[in-house]
Amino acid sequence: MFTPSFTTPIEPPIATHEITTAHELEQHFQTCSSDQFTGRLDLEIQSNKVSQWSLFFRLGRFVWGASQVHPIRRWCRQLSLHCPQLGIELNQKQSKAPQYWDYDTLAELVRQRKVPLEQVTAVIEGNLVEIMFDIVQLWQQQRRPSRAKLSYRQIPQDIVAATLVLIQVDRVWQQATQTWDAWQKSGLGNWSPNLAPVIWDADELRRQTSLYAFQNLTALLDGDRSLRDLAIMLKQNPLPLLQSIMPCVRQGVMGLVEIGDLSRSVEPAPSPNPEPADVLPSTKPVQTQSVSPQIVYIDDSRFDNLAMNRILSQAGCQCVSIRDPVQALPILLEHKPDLIFLDLLMPVTNGYEVCAQLRRVSMFRDTPVIIVTASDGMVDRVRAKLVGASGFISKPIDSEKVLSVLQQYLPSSLSVQLRQIKTPPAWSPKYQA
Repeated sequence: MFTPSFTTPIEPPIATHEITTAHELEQHFQTCSSDQFTGRLDLEIQSNKVSQWSLFFRLGRFVWGASQVHPIRRWCRQLSLHCPQLGIELNQKQSKAPQYWDYDTLAELVRQRKVPLEQVTAVIEGNLVEIMFDIVQLWQQQRRPSRAKLSYRQIPQDIVAATLVLIQVDRVWQQATQTWDAWQKSGLGNWSPNLAPVIWDADELRRQTSLYAFQNLTALLDGDRSLRDLAIMLKQNPLPLLQSIMPCVRQGVMGLVEIGDLSRSVEPAPSPNPEPADVLPSTKPVQTQSVSPQIVYIDDSRFDNLAMNRILSQAGCQCVSIRDPVQALPILLEHKPDLIFLDLLMPVTNGYEVCAQLRRVSMFRDTPVIIVTASDGMVDRVRAKLVGASGFISKPIDSEKVLSVLQQYLPSSLSVQLRQIKTPPAWSPKYQA
């Protein structure tokens, strides 16, 4: 596992406390530091959902932090930033998950003097700073006093001795709170850096940007990378990145959506300078990263495109909007979507003609094509069937209809978790941990 071996044992709490402010939490950290606490501190905050973190101490200093939000993404980000020689890449999609380094393997490589201890210290400190920022941001976003529970647990001394580094608590807290202050002062404190930018209206974005900028944006803002992921790739902080795209977000051209963690089995990677096979722990087969289904929606209506984009993004899908049906085929050939929604009534050509054209292309003979229209008559349904349409939904577009189609037609191998969208849409500024 990418987490340290010393995090595995879970002892019963030796003490629990209820706190209501971030200042109280800071005081507990200071107490842990001054008392040279060795053990685990679990924090649980009740908001719109329960959020949990675990912080590990040795002799009053941080040695590790764990969070339920993007633990593998965070680990890969920090390795990419601080241990470039390990070859962790965030700047390209890969059909097969790369091998990457877990905590215990890094400890072994430090002992072998193949990775400097300073680099590993930076990885773990960066991990802790991100976790602390998320705690502070969630707490500060509560509109009423929020209750949190702190649980102190012991860790056996022989296990905690396996820790690599000791990091000052004050330094981590200061970095996290300074970053949070900057987000607040910018007026963007409601937006989490764990959200992923996604393009909702490609045509409008193309009109507002140069071709070069548009190509770069469409390559990067695919809904699979969080603001933090993109910031590492672009060698900048998440805040200026968010500030640069906010005008488009406010116009509805882009959105910010929640995404899941990377779905990979975690394994130790081989050393850059291979030693005999018994030097490093044995490895397990690598599983490929789960792929978000790619959906294309062809409709000349900007309003309907935005509605469809929002629903699909919240369902964990990548969405490509096409407003000019004449340009549809080359874009479809480029993206190779898993499913196509196709409006029936459009200028120049209609949905029947586009669907018939798609069925003549071998690549799209088996791709589900769903006709979308405000007209829901029997004649339309029969004609849609004759040109090879897979299904039919009526306007107005809503999440129940769209999710029903996705659940029916997407292959189970895509492992998409389709969520019923009953909460405020993901483009709302309300923070979700």
